[in-house]
Amino acid sequence: MFPSQTVASGSRGCASVPGWMPKNSCSAPPFVVFGLAEPQLRPAYLAQAGRVNGAWESIGLAYGDWAAPAGPWVLVTTSTGQADAPDDDVEAELLRAIDHDRNRIAARAGVDEDDFDEPPDYSRGDLAVGDENVSGLVGRQGNVWAARVAADGPLVTLVVRGVDPGSVRLESVADLAPYLQARSERLARLAEHHRQQPAPVLEPAEGVAAYRVLAEAELASHARHLRALDAGRELRQRAGEGAARHALWQRAAREQARISGVGERQADEIVTLVVNHLTTLQEQAPWFTGESRLREAAVDETLRHAVLGEDVPSKSAQQAWARYWAGHTALQRQEPGEALRAYRETGVPLMTAWLQAWDAWVARS
Repeated sequence: MFPSQTVASGSRGCASVPGWMPKNSCSAPPFVVFGLAEPQLRPAYLAQAGRVNGAWESIGLAYGDWAAPAGPWVLVTTSTGQADAPDDDVEAELLRAIDHDRNRIAARAGVDEDDFDEPPDYSRGDLAVGDENVSGLVGRQGNVWAARVAADGPLVTLVVRGVDPGSVRLESVADLAPYLQARSERLARLAEHHRQQPAPVLEPAEGVAAYRVLAEAELASHARHLRALDAGRELRQRAGEGAARHALWQRAAREQARISGVGERQADEIVTLVVNHLTTLQEQAPWFTGESRLREAAVDETLRHAVLGEDVPSKSAQQAWARYWAGHTALQRQEPGEALRAYRETGVPLMTAWLQAWDAWVARS
């Protein structure tokens, strides 16, 4: 299993965004990018952009109130993917886009929208792009609809609330500068919004107990994530969930620093190592999810070893994970191609040794 990575989103071409694009560049997009011409919604800003293996491949422009569950809201994402994907693949992408939008409302508006047992209602439809009508696939679920069309080469995906499909018209965007400026303003407002939110109230816990609450929350979230992946869905986030998990994480890091006498940064790194150790066990070791006694013992020993430095029976597995994790973090500083080669050469043997150490522990337990 190649270690998962979270890659920062970005944009490319001629627009200047600190950390994303070259300096001293113009504001033209790197490829044909489409935006919303009608209806005219404000604010309009750069919502997302991304690249793979150094090549920039998508830009998303958002229009309307980002925190209004009823809309109006339109997200137009232009990407350089293949236009001949089967309808089943497109339907899966549209479903994930709708899931993602419901997560946006939970995070930004604090509203938990209903889950749906049935998939979206899919149909073919036309979308106005410039002066032409382009046929594509449309999926509607509740008050959200999403569509995918191939427009003048690139793929265009829409996610829409509160706007009828017949009133939407797209046009190419020649200048990203206003969207970049609006993005900066939006991020500033979002940061202020977060500062004004009250901190979550946690049940009292110290030391290993504080760590255990975090560990159980992360394991539960990761289990839901794995089930969502199996179903081809995006993990649904609930209102306040992110803030609560952040508070649990910060408390565990403070306890790690207090007990072991390390600095805040090193304490956070230890928490990261421990949480990833347990969630990877959840993925890779069948006994962890299949035998509650072994699961509880593994969690307990992992926490006592990390927080208290105890010489636990699974010490060899704890040390093997530390070696693997050191290699994993080093790989994240390399280019993707180099990282993959290095993982095959060193990461796979380290993970194998780690799993074998846990298997030996299971045999003794």
